[in-house]
Amino acid sequence: MSRKFGNVRVAMQRVFGSTFILPALLVVMLAAPPRSMAGASMAVSHELDLELGYAGRAVTLQDGRHVGSIDELATDVKYVISPQITDNLLLRVGAEWERFAFDTSPTGALPDILQHASAVVGFDYQLADQWLMRTEIQPGIYGSLAQIGWRNVDAPLFMGAVYLKDADLQWFFGLRIDLRSQYPVFPALGVRWKFTDVWTLNFQLPKPRLEYDVNDDLQAYLGAGVKAGTFVVGEHFGDNHGIPALNNATVDYTDVHLGPGFAWKVLPTLTLEAEGGYMVYRAWDFFDKHVKLDSHPAPYFQLSCHARF
Repeated sequence: MSRKFGNVRVAMQRVFGSTFILPALLVVMLAAPPRSMAGASMAVSHELDLELGYAGRAVTLQDGRHVGSIDELATDVKYVISPQITDNLLLRVGAEWERFAFDTSPTGALPDILQHASAVVGFDYQLADQWLMRTEIQPGIYGSLAQIGWRNVDAPLFMGAVYLKDADLQWFFGLRIDLRSQYPVFPALGVRWKFTDVWTLNFQLPKPRLEYDVNDDLQAYLGAGVKAGTFVVGEHFGDNHGIPALNNATVDYTDVHLGPGFAWKVLPTLTLEAEGGYMVYRAWDFFDKHVKLDSHPAPYFQLSCHARF
């Protein structure tokens, strides 16, 4: 059963897995031998994901009015440790920091930074031979880390399940629950279908892709990426932008990009990715205050690093 769940662990990482600012930490962690808890009675796995993306200047409108050309720097760091509690159960505990930095606009209600720092608490469970599930909650601060209060505390919940039809075909079902968002419940359906020896349709949010295996270590892909979150701006944000109603307001941020990329398996435990293309949609929606900003398309580039050990 333990061997079977080892295969499940790999599948869960592939199914649900969601900067180079921590290279020293990464090298040390990869060099360390796998450890166990309770004197070799409990296996432990680790996940480390680092991303750094840049979108070029894009004409940005506030309710149809031009407010400037805005670029974006996005950073995401996530670490999760997963001790195996039973043959069918993995605990997931970790942390994530995600940050979006924008040009400020003197004429638009545009936040210069949106970010969150959150814990990661959840579990993976094998329901049956062909059914797996994951539940994960991320309680933390969503908004300005300079002004921390109950107003910007949130805890989005993510639930997912996968049906393993066979080694080449898997179906995914997901649900995101965030009561502060304009869309508090967001369902998703996906599929991973390896339809030839080298081609795979990996249609899973937030990164649906068509993948081509160049060789055992190099993969090319054409895909999309969706970054989204719900945040709270500062207590004087509205005053500073001439719209007092936006003080402590909630904003839904969404960013969608398309383009090709490459994934290189440098080590069995380490994969580096580079991709570029176009950001085709970006919006800041203060939905309960009826204020919305959106951007025209712009080029983007992203580097990422994924470690599993």
